Amino acid sequence: MPKNKIKLEFRTPSFIDYFNAFEDEVLVDMAMNYPETLERMCSLISLDIQLEVERNKKVVSRMEYTA
Repeated sequence: MPKNKIKLEFRTPSFIDYFNAFEDEVLVDMAMNYPETLERMCSLISLDIQLEVERNKKVVSRMEYTA
């Protein structure tokens, strides 16, 4: 890799990254009063993370052929 190029790496967000966007009180309120909603939110976060992982694999795969 030439010296003037910068290698950028994307780190797939974790559950912690998503939950850090919420105040603790909001998450506690959801768990206490809306557990089904919290469960759906966790499922959607899990799907979002999986889609991001798959997208990154596809991008890396394409980069190998264009190098």
